[in-house]
Amino acid sequence: MRGERRRGRREPEKLKITVRGTDSSRSSFEEQTETIDVSAVGLSFYLHTPLFLRTFLSIEIRNSKVLTHIRNIQALVVRIETLSPGKQFVAAQFL
Repeated sequence: MRGERRRGRREPEKLKITVRGTDSSRSSFEEQTETIDVSAVGLSFYLHTPLFLRTFLSIEIRNSKVLTHIRNIQALVVRIETLSPGKQFVAAQFL
């Protein structure tokens, strides 16, 4: 069994976010989605846009109870799981 590697406690919180960056075909994208959970060091969400690991993202967060001081943040994609064609689970770490 693997040990826990997360640095922050995750809180389930559905927040409306806008994610911007460069997709796997190297084109700029912007997509609205919701978070699955958030912590002081990162967040997770689903995207339809295909990404590569270690992609830099700009994320606009609205009305978070956990991340009250953050509105716009830069993040790095640290985990991707393709759940079905056109739907990816993405975990991103704040920079």
